[in-house]
Amino acid sequence: MKKKILTLTVLCLTAISMFGCGKKGDTTEELPTTEATTEEVTEDPHEGLSYNELTGEWSADFVSKRPVAVMINNLKEALPSSSTKKADIIYECMVEGGITRIMPIFSDYEALEKIGSVRSARHYYIYIANEYDAIYVHYGQSKPAKEILDKKVIDNVNGLTYDAGFYRDNDRVAPHNAYTTGERIVKGIDDFGYSSDYDDTHEKVLSFNEEDTDLENGTTAETIHVNFSNYSKPYFIYNADTKLYDRYEYDAPQIDDQEDENNNVLTFKNVIIQISSYECINPENDLQELTQVGDGQGYYCTNGKSIPITWKKEAKKAKTKYYLEDGSELLLNPGKTWISIIGNGDDAGVAFE
Repeated sequence: MKKKILTLTVLCLTAISMFGCGKKGDTTEELPTTEATTEEVTEDPHEGLSYNELTGEWSADFVSKRPVAVMINNLKEALPSSSTKKADIIYECMVEGGITRIMPIFSDYEALEKIGSVRSARHYYIYIANEYDAIYVHYGQSKPAKEILDKKVIDNVNGLTYDAGFYRDNDRVAPHNAYTTGERIVKGIDDFGYSSDYDDTHEKVLSFNEEDTDLENGTTAETIHVNFSNYSKPYFIYNADTKLYDRYEYDAPQIDDQEDENNNVLTFKNVIIQISSYECINPENDLQELTQVGDGQGYYCTNGKSIPITWKKEAKKAKTKYYLEDGSELLLNPGKTWISIIGNGDDAGVAFE
């Protein structure tokens, strides 16, 4: 941090008694020495920069606005996905049949040429998107999700009711061929009259360190195994050269088909594993309910290390907060974050190598 030193010099002169030079009893006062005082002035290292609250990073060209959260397919036959590497945060939760769906959150999306494939909403994802005051983009919805959407709980762009926001890719088979673009999302936001700006009550979800910081007393986490079910067992491998985690799905790197093949693997500075519980609420189609309100355990991983954490959410409309074991708020390292919300069943769990 740069500092400027300002020196203030004060000179004080006193009169000298002149009653008989050299005579006995005369007194002469010493001239005071020059006094110097210093005052420290701190220069703002972020002057002229804007803060991205999704990544904790500062940038000259970043524009703060409401992000968009998009429901993305994560089935093996639907991969690779498109534009997921551009996301600031990605959430992964379990849905029916032990599969997962992901929800990338984008702060900068206007120029994205292909996003998807886009799938239908699940009700607990709506509440996650709302934590970030995001505009929710999806194609269809489950019955519980529709009940919430009908109540106007969240600003959303839905492919079932807004054809202009989406298109079908003929190179894929339905239902894995619905896509959108940044331009189409912007049009939807304009057509529905949604505000792109945060309102005065907005509060951020995540908190970040000022600089990259290694975990103290962390355990080795160079490979992170995240089991949702017998079907879905993704993992992350730490790259010491980039200081990022590479994401793997179905025993292969998870890639973005819109990126150059030399830099298309999804990578993250932070990985959070939040342990909660899932419950089947419709046996006919294995529709799930995720416990979101309450508190629980989890893990935070960065720079090849892991520490235990806790999480807490006081109400459905509240924000999830993460804490260290001593009760202080978790500070993430600046960069992109993946958040996996797993259950506590026999087939779920996390392991580190």
